[in-house]
Amino acid sequence: MNQKINIKQIAQEYFTKYYPSASKIEIKKQVEDWENKINAGKSLVNFFIDRVGPIQNKKILDIGFGSGGVAIAFQHAGANMFGVDINTELKNIAEHQASANDLNIDFKIYDGVKLPFSDDNFDYIICASVLEHMSLPQQSLNEMLRVLKSGGRIFLSLPNKYYPKETHTLAYGVSYLPHQLANWYLKLLRRSPLEHDNLHFYSYFNVINMLKKSDYKYKLIYKNFNQISGFKKIIILALKKLNIHYTIFLKQLIFVIEKKITLK
Repeated sequence: MNQKINIKQIAQEYFTKYYPSASKIEIKKQVEDWENKINAGKSLVNFFIDRVGPIQNKKILDIGFGSGGVAIAFQHAGANMFGVDINTELKNIAEHQASANDLNIDFKIYDGVKLPFSDDNFDYIICASVLEHMSLPQQSLNEMLRVLKSGGRIFLSLPNKYYPKETHTLAYGVSYLPHQLANWYLKLLRRSPLEHDNLHFYSYFNVINMLKKSDYKYKLIYKNFNQISGFKKIIILALKKLNIHYTIFLKQLIFVIEKKITLK
């Protein structure tokens, strides 16, 4: 195996450089996230297989690969991974970390919207906690559907706008506020302004409306309910009848989106 890298030190240097206004608690959270990303990725692999489908020899695109931890975990589990991100420094970190794990993953730089791949290319796409950082999320979702094969699936997760504690700034209620007022509140708390992380807040219905405006037909995939019983199952099934996913009430919104046919 190649020489291991000190991901904690690299993360500390990266977030100190790119988030100069971040509080110690924000930096600590980001550093811990990078330290645990591969292990978290392994847990995501199991969740993904259960909710999305088998990954062995599947061609998967990781949108916003960051430090590369998720792509590394998925390739270790047998997937054929690709990744895109907007920062060349992140690409270098991700490639270094993949090499340290004896892996060769195709990480590419892109403009944040247009994916550098042909149509109908991937079996699956992972976009985990990235959509909230995108300047043009609707166009980005359309691009994901474009490069996805018919019958392929997107695993999309992002923070819930209506969950009280915002997951990046760790501030209560900030996602409920208008932009200027939110920044004033964050300044009062000595946290990073929204612009430093290009941070936006979306609800379940915001995402659904983005998908409805895409050029592609899709359907939402729901969990197998065989292991759920009682009142919880009744609520989840009632929401399903309304074409609403139960994660509407949770900290993280989760969508599994299957592409149906090429064009509407």
